[in-house]
Amino acid sequence: MLGLIKTPDPRYGGAPDPDDERERRWQPISRRISVPVFLSIMALIVSPQTPVLVSVVLNIAAIVLCAYAARQAWPGREAHPSDGADDR
Repeated sequence: MLGLIKTPDPRYGGAPDPDDERERRWQPISRRISVPVFLSIMALIVSPQTPVLVSVVLNIAAIVLCAYAARQAWPGREAHPSDGADDR
């Protein structure tokens, strides 16, 4: 009966609990991403009820806000010691 209990084996380093690993990786959405997306959606919703010139401006603003949010969500480049940054 005790053979059915799965215990971490120290010979193999013990695998992390998948739930703990999932919690460690999860990150909530940042305001710098969610606010531009919300404003972009609102601009697209409001633009059909406005005059043509305002509608064009709102559509362009929605595209710019969406691009800004995508750029903020893009993972940053990590600095590596081999990139030529010497600490001398």
